[in-house]
Amino acid sequence: MRCPNCGAQMGTLKGDEYRCDYCMSTFHRSELDPVRGRREATKDEGTEEEQVVREVHHHYFHDEKPDRLSAGLGCLIFLFFPLGWIIYFLYRDSSPGKARTAMIIAAVMTVLFLAGIAGVGGR
Repeated sequence: MRCPNCGAQMGTLKGDEYRCDYCMSTFHRSELDPVRGRREATKDEGTEEEQVVREVHHHYFHDEKPDRLSAGLGCLIFLFFPLGWIIYFLYRDSSPGKARTAMIIAAVMTVLFLAGIAGVGGR
């Protein structure tokens, strides 16, 4: 069974709900299989008439955190540039935007640090 939102394979059944493992949206069984949902509704009612089950379900989508480096972390990387390299290697696969910003700050600070040690621009 495929997810109506993203087309990925649906996950496990929990009670009367299916959960998509990719987009994390949840669906009631009657939404994905309306014929089965109507059959179960008529069994519960005890009548053989075909009934239309109308339910309102809310689909909650998990918003991903923005892929940005926070200002506080940027300041820490500015002051302690090795931290920027560590953050780059930790987040380069999961949050490429955050990792790229950390790498740029760390690279600039590393160049300035090495230039200061070498005495470039000084007396």
